[in-house]
Amino acid sequence: MENYFIESNAYNPWYNLAVEKYLADYVQKEEVILYLWQNQNTVVIGQNQNALRECRVQLLEAEGGYLARRSTGGGAVYQDLGNLCFTFVASEERYDVEEQLKIVMKACQKYGICSHFSGRNDLLTDDNRKFSGSAFSMTSRGKVQHGTLMINVDVNKLQRYLTPTQEKLKAKGIASVSSRVCNLQELNTGLTVDGMRAALRAAFEEQYGRCTELSLDMLNNDKIQEYYKMYSSWDWRYGRSPECETVYSHRFTWGEVEVNLKLHNLIISECKVYSDTLEVQFPNMLEGLLLNQRYDIQNIQIPEFHKADEELAKQLKETIMWFSGVWR
Repeated sequence: MENYFIESNAYNPWYNLAVEKYLADYVQKEEVILYLWQNQNTVVIGQNQNALRECRVQLLEAEGGYLARRSTGGGAVYQDLGNLCFTFVASEERYDVEEQLKIVMKACQKYGICSHFSGRNDLLTDDNRKFSGSAFSMTSRGKVQHGTLMINVDVNKLQRYLTPTQEKLKAKGIASVSSRVCNLQELNTGLTVDGMRAALRAAFEEQYGRCTELSLDMLNNDKIQEYYKMYSSWDWRYGRSPECETVYSHRFTWGEVEVNLKLHNLIISECKVYSDTLEVQFPNMLEGLLLNQRYDIQNIQIPEFHKADEELAKQLKETIMWFSGVWR
């Protein structure tokens, strides 16, 4: 039996998820790996979630943040450098969720923090506030449990990014379940992320025996680059969102516009526009521009118009500019 430990020194979620996938795809029989990592200013959504329902995506990205989609289920989480992510990768015969969570609980006990399991594979404080949640997956080689540890997360940003805008969105995805959350520093002000890293490694060795630390040099390979491209791609992060319907409306100086959309993998598959503008061609023209576009409408080209149609062109440009910001 072999026990391994590895830490990432990167804060990019797409890279860190790529490393996790690499470890899961290449774990050997009788092996268990503890992998620790952190993401900077990131919202991570579950594999089957609708990105637009879970997060103010454009606001997050405008402020330098990342949207990531993991390959496990569960809800959306906000992560920054006050959070520590842990992953247990194990061959099937060594995988044991209860034993793995005991390692996290032991690490917390080293700082005088008592905790218990909940029915959703979360860890709660004695007063039933959540500080850690886990999700799970499996490969042909083994199984994966990964989770978060809130040590000193910026809760204001958590609420800022994870609270969706009030739009008429009827989504078929899985909405995150709101939970009362707690930063562990509230229970022990001396706890730091580095301290928790050390405590987790110590608890891991207490549970399984001495471990070998894997070199970061092993992560410089083509497979991780391939996985990074997948996790960072628009198709993975947005295109896997479930089908949904959404309606937006806005009043301009020249009239009111209502845009009704049906999205499939966040591509506009159906579009109906209503307006009281005097430009009678406007609704049909806008529908033609939006149909089959990505929802972030990054590539819309407004055609050239005859001088007599300058007002129509102006209205289309104003509408496209407004619509490009509605999913902030």
